[in-house]
Amino acid sequence: MTLKYTLASRFLHWLTALLIIALFVSGWYMVELDYYSSWYQTLPELHIVGGVLLMLLWLLVLSRLFRSQEITFPQPHKSFERLAAKWVKRLFYILVVLMVCTGYLIATGQGEPLLLFETVKLPALSHFSAAQIDNMGWIHEYISYLLMILLLFHATGALKHHFIDKDDTLKRML
Repeated sequence: MTLKYTLASRFLHWLTALLIIALFVSGWYMVELDYYSSWYQTLPELHIVGGVLLMLLWLLVLSRLFRSQEITFPQPHKSFERLAAKWVKRLFYILVVLMVCTGYLIATGQGEPLLLFETVKLPALSHFSAAQIDNMGWIHEYISYLLMILLLFHATGALKHHFIDKDDTLKRML
């Protein structure tokens, strides 16, 4: 029998993974839209809503991280694999926090609260110059590329464990 992560951990893992991928794809597509596209007004708002949802889910992930003991499984892995896994996980935590923070600051950077779906108001924390918002946009963009590289590295490692090492690493999260 395969020892597994809790259902809540597995659900949060896959939901945040899918949301991060969807946000990357929507952000990549969104910047190419022209004013006459039917998605020009809709997609940015959906992207922001997805980012807020990711922020809320990530707060839950982080609260679970700090509240509970890390689950330990029998580790047949090499020491460099354990070290790589630890650092990929840490980088995910850091980069997602930076990603949602820069996204929020970009969305509210003109000092005005952001109104989502004409009902939910997100307060602006500060007012930034156009140059500062552009810089945050670059940071946001490059963090998204780093997240995709980490995600590919993470998925490749899981598939390597499953198909080459034939261990239970991937099965624990399914």
